[in-house]
Amino acid sequence: MKKEETLLKIKETEADVRRSLDGVLEERERLLRAARRESLELRDRLRAEAEVRFGSILKESEGVIARERETLLAGGRKEAAAMKARADANMERAVDRLIEKFEGALNA
Repeated sequence: MKKEETLLKIKETEADVRRSLDGVLEERERLLRAARRESLELRDRLRAEAEVRFGSILKESEGVIARERETLLAGGRKEAAAMKARADANMERAVDRLIEKFEGALNA
């Protein structure tokens, strides 16, 4: 009977080991699913944060670009006004010279 008891204990131990192994495998799968779910949630949260940050950076750069554009346009307008003033002054001198030459041609 000793052999039968030993065999029975071995079978019970094997069954215990099998149950423990099944439990460990189930726990491993549960942990893996939880880790995957957490990683997906983290990825989604980080993506949303990145999109918000991208939007704020884009808005900020659009403001900087608009200010630089206005600065360049103001400089161009100022330079154009100065060129127009010089052209008007040159035009007056050219008209004066033309009149002088015309009067000189009449008097000659």
